[in-house]
Amino acid sequence: MPKNTESIYKEILDCYTETFGTSLHSIYIYGSATTDDFNEKYSDINVAIILDDISIQNLIKARNCIKTLRKRHVTAPLFLTKEYISDSLDSFPLEFLSIKNSHLTLHGDDAFEGISIEPEYVRLQAESELKGKLLVLRASFLENYERKNVLNTLVVNSFSALIPVLKGILFFKGTEIPINALDVIKATAELCEIDLSSFESAYKIKNRYLKLKSEEFVTFFESYISAVDSLAKLVDRL
Repeated sequence: MPKNTESIYKEILDCYTETFGTSLHSIYIYGSATTDDFNEKYSDINVAIILDDISIQNLIKARNCIKTLRKRHVTAPLFLTKEYISDSLDSFPLEFLSIKNSHLTLHGDDAFEGISIEPEYVRLQAESELKGKLLVLRASFLENYERKNVLNTLVVNSFSALIPVLKGILFFKGTEIPINALDVIKATAELCEIDLSSFESAYKIKNRYLKLKSEEFVTFFESYISAVDSLAKLVDRL
């Protein structure tokens, strides 16, 4: 668990248990907040909540918690039911794989530990995500060529979405999935024999360890696009 998050976790637990009472099944923290990738200044804390009742009237009760906790970089929760999870493992296998791979249970039992995810569903979504990201990255780069801040945000958002894809590749190839993002990148690069050094740069950009000049950014982006394209072609052939 990252440092200085215990008090925030207690706030999350107290607020949502008081809000939902007996309709609350469980609360989880997932994503970077459960790993060494967590940056106290910039990272959000992602929350998943399983309820017995996810009607709008019941979810409206959460508005005060969401507003209060947002000041602590806690995102609006992913509200789920057990039935929704079991019925959606074929639709969102990458998302559920990522949660299963790295989460912390704050309340209730662990509904993610025992879920079974089919490798072929993971491969199909990985292919879709990679090819979709290629279209968006190319179009957005050309549209915002002279707007470095926009391109920077594009890289950050795409990188966050692509890490679950890399985890998916490791999963359907039968390889152990590391917890931290840099280890995931290195493991995928080695397994697939693809240069993913641009992903490591994207990690540094996301965490504000690296700032590139405009001419450097073009070179980086070309490498980044090339890496995504190589991964898409590889997954398509599997």
